[in-house]
Amino acid sequence: MQPVSYRFLLAPFFEMTRGGYIMHRRRWALLAIPAALAVALTACGSRSGPLKADEAGITTVRVTSSQSFNTAPATLLTRGDFAERYGLNFEQVNIAGSGSSNQIAAILSGDADIAIAGSNAFVDSVIGGADLQIIAGVSDIIQSLVVSNSAIERFGVDVNASPDERVHALRGMKIGAGVTGSAGNSALRVVLSHAGLDPDRDVTLVPLADTTTAVGAGLEQGTYDATWAAAGSGEVAVARGTATTLISVPNGEAPALDGYVCNVVFAPTRFIEQNPEVVDRIRDALAEATRMTKEEPQKTGQILKNSIYSGMDQQVFDISWSEAVKAYHEGNLFTREDWNTFVDIFDPLSEHDYSSIDYEEIINPVARGES
Repeated sequence: MQPVSYRFLLAPFFEMTRGGYIMHRRRWALLAIPAALAVALTACGSRSGPLKADEAGITTVRVTSSQSFNTAPATLLTRGDFAERYGLNFEQVNIAGSGSSNQIAAILSGDADIAIAGSNAFVDSVIGGADLQIIAGVSDIIQSLVVSNSAIERFGVDVNASPDERVHALRGMKIGAGVTGSAGNSALRVVLSHAGLDPDRDVTLVPLADTTTAVGAGLEQGTYDATWAAAGSGEVAVARGTATTLISVPNGEAPALDGYVCNVVFAPTRFIEQNPEVVDRIRDALAEATRMTKEEPQKTGQILKNSIYSGMDQQVFDISWSEAVKAYHEGNLFTREDWNTFVDIFDPLSEHDYSSIDYEEIINPVARGES
């Protein structure tokens, strides 16, 4: 399947989310999203009716996700023996661009059945009118803050200081990160604020359309002083000896994000209601894939290396994978405590009123452990 870009589908929606109607929901409560957009967000989506199994009893489920360590269990689903064990054939939907907004667009357009993406983008899309529910929690945010060695020297960064002191030393730096509204950008703002920095004044955030392959080169060329990106990105420069990992979330060096379930699996509510038994099997298969990452890291790492990371230097892969395996959540639930933590972390820095959202409306019972 050729990659398809869905940026055009949600561009107006996310522009409004960041710039007015939705982002300023508290102050502009009377400015509801246009009716046509609300209909588009809620009406389009999954295939209508229950999914049908083939003659062998195998049901095909289309899954979309970014190709990164954040969503590695999704890669395992598409390459494991889950058809035999769970009666599910997971078909990867390839789209252009790795941002969570593209995964949501694929779901809303009906080109995928389930998606694995950032919880921030999921929640914001629900606030915007998308009828979606989380069916599983996947992992912490598997990102790292990497700083070029030249910037460390110029800014006098003490790499042995406490995590907050290290982050505070970024004052005045240019930091490459995900676009505004992405889980990565939102999480970085929390980390910066926790260290006493104003994300909009004390540093310059450079939006990265590609937070994977180009990150290491940007650090080495001085395009930015530091990067906040998925594991395996800035580590390219680390392996070359030109940069240093200052903060690793999986290593527990970002206390402001403790308890934050970043990566989640979600689907249109209609799809879940029409395929409850299939959804149960999807979560069971995901739980098995996650168990594999924890108990058989060498085996699962080799699967990933041979597939989506075939071009990655082995040293970079080993560094990144050793961090990533710490972040996956066995059981794959998204509990009320997880939701409360999300609200506590992000509500103070957002103009969304996350606390007004009903946990039971957006988190399906299968993710609450009630199904």
